[in-house]
Amino acid sequence: MNDFFLATNRSVVVNDIEVRQIQMKDFDTWATHAEPIKQFLKNKNHSDEILTELFAAHGVQVISAIACVTDLDNESLFKLAADEQAFKELLKNVLLVNQAYFKYEKPKHGAKKAHTIEATWFDSFQFLVSMGHQHSEIMEMTYGAFDGYVKAANKMYKQGVLNSAVAARVAQSDKKGFETFKKDMGSD
Repeated sequence: MNDFFLATNRSVVVNDIEVRQIQMKDFDTWATHAEPIKQFLKNKNHSDEILTELFAAHGVQVISAIACVTDLDNESLFKLAADEQAFKELLKNVLLVNQAYFKYEKPKHGAKKAHTIEATWFDSFQFLVSMGHQHSEIMEMTYGAFDGYVKAANKMYKQGVLNSAVAARVAQSDKKGFETFKKDMGSD
């Protein structure tokens, strides 16, 4: 799904069933059910055979995760599961619409594990709040939008640190040039 799909909280309709993106306010419930699915699907495609294996291994979690992003209850989903193809189509769309959660990002080469205190969700929320978002907005975001905003804010933050370092370096080496630079930055 593209950035606008994520940012505008769009959904898809599959056989008259709306499949929504998971929102941050419901993420704790979703993650309980969706994490075993994510682990099972790691480095696997979403073929019919894999989805059959997934349902056999984690049927309750699959049903519960689908219930989180549709208006169907568990009983209705178990009935739908009797139609294997329709159920797999629904499951594929749940995985697609919420791919921001289900995809694994490979660690960057040379990335070292930091020996720092483990980050929490509050750290991520605070980072977005410091960048101008409000808590109520964040809770209404889809997971995909949340993830995208955190990545964009992090990129912007790192660029700001780099810009500050460059400005400090210029100020130290060329005071007259730095004054000109400051005037240029302040002009409209």
